[in-house]
Amino acid sequence: KLLHPFHIPFTSESGVNIVSNFTFDSKRTRTALCVESSIAALEKADIAASSMQLVFMISDGRIERDSRSKLRHLIRQMAEKNILMVMIIVEGEDKPSKKNESILNMKEVTFVNGKPQIKQFIEDYPFPYYLVVSDLAALPEILGDALRQWWEMLAEINS
Repeated sequence: KLLHPFHIPFTSESGVNIVSNFTFDSKRTRTALCVESSIAALEKADIAASSMQLVFMISDGRIERDSRSKLRHLIRQMAEKNILMVMIIVEGEDKPSKKNESILNMKEVTFVNGKPQIKQFIEDYPFPYYLVVSDLAALPEILGDALRQWWEMLAEINS
């Protein structure tokens, strides 16, 4: 769902409206569909293909194994269209009991030639650019840092 139209200036009031739409109560996120919707929204906005676009996706970061190859394909497609997708993984409050549940600590089992192998969940993550946020109060500062790095990257590309 597009929370802020491209043609309307972003204000503090629109920021409040956007944040009020965040519920974090979904049982499952259809991540590939969200990425496809992002591509479609940018194409519909008719933004010049020569300018680079930055998309933030906010999620818990859990992705079904069977959608990873599709997501890699979509991320490549976005790169070809000068769109950079950054996954912002929200883990909630920084509590000791939550540390073990962090996406950075998750493991998964795969089978290679019939033998089980355990590896880190994040090792095969389809998003090359991601941020893990455990303290929601730090989200504005983290987004500001991400935008600063984005501008630095654009300046390097253009020089």
